[in-house]
Amino acid sequence: MLKIFDFEICKKIGKNLSATNYYEWIDYALKNKSDFVMPPKTRIGQDNGDYYACMPCMYEDENIVCNKMIGRHMLKPGENRSVMMSDLLLYEADTGILKGVMDVEYITTLRTGAAAAHSAIMYAKKDFETVGLIGLGNIMFACIEVLMSQINHEVTFKLHKYHDHEERFMKYFSKYENINFELCDSYEETIKDSDLIISALTRTTEDFASDDCYKEGCTIIPIMTLGFQNCDLFFDKIFTDEIEQIRGFKYFDKFKSLSNTTDVLLGEKEGRTNDKERILVYNYGLAIHDLYFASKFFENSLGLEKEIEYNYCKDKFFMGDD
Repeated sequence: MLKIFDFEICKKIGKNLSATNYYEWIDYALKNKSDFVMPPKTRIGQDNGDYYACMPCMYEDENIVCNKMIGRHMLKPGENRSVMMSDLLLYEADTGILKGVMDVEYITTLRTGAAAAHSAIMYAKKDFETVGLIGLGNIMFACIEVLMSQINHEVTFKLHKYHDHEERFMKYFSKYENINFELCDSYEETIKDSDLIISALTRTTEDFASDDCYKEGCTIIPIMTLGFQNCDLFFDKIFTDEIEQIRGFKYFDKFKSLSNTTDVLLGEKEGRTNDKERILVYNYGLAIHDLYFASKFFENSLGLEKEIEYNYCKDKFFMGDD
């Protein structure tokens, strides 16, 4: 039987799992990255910035292979869908049999936010107090939910105001007694005096703030890799989920220091070594996380998935036979 996981099913499964699960899955996949086979993403560009990207990955230790197709396409008049659409095919590695078809819009949001939270825990200075947040959409919600599952000290979130998104954010996260909120009218105000800056803004053509806005010891996590190009030139250390994926960045050859997060987790490279270092983290997105999250949703399906008879080829056949 072929199992089908549509968006609503994945959402129900996700709500039954914990933010700590997501943090642990990110950590596990990064630490074991060398055990995954992950070819480079293949990208097909289209007009007006639309695109498709194909992300294959294999993890033989758990006998799973996936191929994720993700695309960005602006809405046409009258359409009702997400601008970003993504689906994943999940296979048995040793047979090639298709096990499942999954809408991974929800999973992509979770793993992206969880990866940012993981980076915050790794690279922000210990007991950071002030966090500037830009772009308060779904990925940021996922990020902060996972972040709060890992800390218990008091923290102030400086929220960049935009179309009242900050009101929804404050209402949701008011469930945490160790969170304070501060509203900011500009990017500069959000960034200044913040120990940790996280941005999930999907489009910008300019840097958010001048060099002098970034305090000593701050950590920046640009989830969409945008808005901080000036920081590339003077920040002390830059970390990434995969160096090869950011090699085309404008100032790549001018980074002061660059390391893969996996190497830091395995003790092969140093992470933050003092509270004065300015650190920038570029997570470009890894298919290992899509595969690992999808496999865990498959395992924790609660019987919610749909099943259909899938008649793949089981016998040798000849063209022309009935």
